[in-house]
Amino acid sequence: MIRNISHRLLKAVGVVMFAGIAGFSAEAQRFHCEADTAKAMEIIREFYNPGGDPAKICGPIAEKLMGVAYVPISKEDSIGVAEIRLDGFDDFAFVNMVAALAKTATSPGYSRPKDLEIMLEKLTFRRGEANGFPTRMMYGGDWIVDNRSRGNVKELTEDYSEHFKTKSLDWVCRHRGEFAALKDSATYERQRMVEFGYRTFKIPHMKRESSDWKQVNPDIQDGDLIMLLTPEPDRDVWEMGYVVRRDDGLHFIHASERDGKVVEESEPLGRYIKRHSKEVYGWRWLRIL
Repeated sequence: MIRNISHRLLKAVGVVMFAGIAGFSAEAQRFHCEADTAKAMEIIREFYNPGGDPAKICGPIAEKLMGVAYVPISKEDSIGVAEIRLDGFDDFAFVNMVAALAKTATSPGYSRPKDLEIMLEKLTFRRGEANGFPTRMMYGGDWIVDNRSRGNVKELTEDYSEHFKTKSLDWVCRHRGEFAALKDSATYERQRMVEFGYRTFKIPHMKRESSDWKQVNPDIQDGDLIMLLTPEPDRDVWEMGYVVRRDDGLHFIHASERDGKVVEESEPLGRYIKRHSKEVYGWRWLRIL
């Protein structure tokens, strides 16, 4: 028995020594590289304001990340992890990272890399816990329901509109081959059960038409989150990002797959929505809390 305990102890010590030598730990897996961690901490220090309003700094933080490459983070995630990386985003990863940076910078006592990691996990995964890829929220509606329930975001759509559209959200499973994690059959089955819960899902929205836009435009704040909704039958969001107010109106900052990087659209958001009328039937309006 003593021999078995000694063997297990030596094995554990060996693992710890290897981790120390290699600079590897379970926590380190969450950070893409030292440069990204340093950049994230620099942003948090710049906007550090414990007890402040995170919504007010989402716009400026989004501006800091303009030019970063578009990378399909969600599709590449094979295990379900909230990775701290600032060298590449898809639209969802961009929205989550900006919100995590803003909330970390304004939360009393929260200023370490570990705090940012925890905050990003809370925003990215259902119920705030990473438990495999199927807990990563892949639909705007899923993300809103979960984060509203935990006080991370406020939706303003329904304060101004009574419009709803019903959809079944199962785009991820229908495109199984595009997601690294779904090569595993058990993971795919878990994802399928998640999406089963989003059949006949009601989606509130503002209409695309300019009458709705003119009504709410003055009330939209710098740093508010906008989700542009797609008419495709099996998913809800076409693009998502933060707005900043310029002399000619509100502009949209997002991780653009079309441009291959994080961009600020050159035209006001109302005009941008109108120009993409085939891709967008409406939009949702939110504010990070």
